[in-house]
Amino acid sequence: MTALVAIRTHRWGPDAARLHAQLAPVLGDRLVTAFHGTPPADLPLAAVALDDAWLSANGLRGPADWGWRCGDYFLYALRPACPGVDHYWLIEPDVLFTGDPAGFFAATEALAQDVLGVRVGPMRADHRFSRGLPGMAHHRAIFALVRFSGRAIDRLFALRQAYAAGPTGPRFFANNDEVFCFSHALADPDLTVGSLADLVPDWFADDAVQTDPDILDETLAGRSRPGVFHPVRSRDSFRGALAARLAGNTGFLRAMAPSLALQSEDDLAAIARDVARESLAALRAARPHPPA
Repeated sequence: MTALVAIRTHRWGPDAARLHAQLAPVLGDRLVTAFHGTPPADLPLAAVALDDAWLSANGLRGPADWGWRCGDYFLYALRPACPGVDHYWLIEPDVLFTGDPAGFFAATEALAQDVLGVRVGPMRADHRFSRGLPGMAHHRAIFALVRFSGRAIDRLFALRQAYAAGPTGPRFFANNDEVFCFSHALADPDLTVGSLADLVPDWFADDAVQTDPDILDETLAGRSRPGVFHPVRSRDSFRGALAARLAGNTGFLRAMAPSLALQSEDDLAAIARDVARESLAALRAARPHPPA
């Protein structure tokens, strides 16, 4: 069976470059990137791009964060752009393989399941994305490393288009790729679903594919035993992601809008300096010990 592997991203940074360096010698022209937005001109591999125009042309709904939440949209773009293969992998840039990744793809090549995730399991029925899919059992698997057959993509694409045209409002719209894809795949008696941790257990012995916390790539340097890890970041990527996470915890500010309206630019700058000071103290307190 043939498989195409796509690095799914919206920017070509150090993590994407690291993953490309790992996979390109193994996969050659079977490696592409599925890119949200306009790809840089100097990418080292072929790109399949998605943007708002693609979204409209394909009858899909685009919540504000669709490029992150709706990872399955990238499958629907890959399928017509790269036809003639049996299976399509989506791998996020913060996935890292230890050992030779050729062994991973050799071990999974013979797997015939339509849908593969690292660990497929139940999703809470009271989750807001689950609530947008009533009348069915809810399942999930971390979408950082998944594989879908062409026929599974075709069926899910049709379901997504029908769902986009349906009555579900934005609050409970199931823009989450995990719950939409794995719930519908397991509800389809003609599709088969498997968990990679069960099928190729040597690669997942460390239970190291999670949503967090971030792992610095340098801590895995020199490790020769096969394994898959996520999320793994370079030092620069880690700093940027942590800063964005700290700065993004601002939902409470909406209730303060009347008071913020009375703050001058100097007042806001002073608040930001206070935040920086308090954040630095919190980071130092959370660090177990200073680096040697």
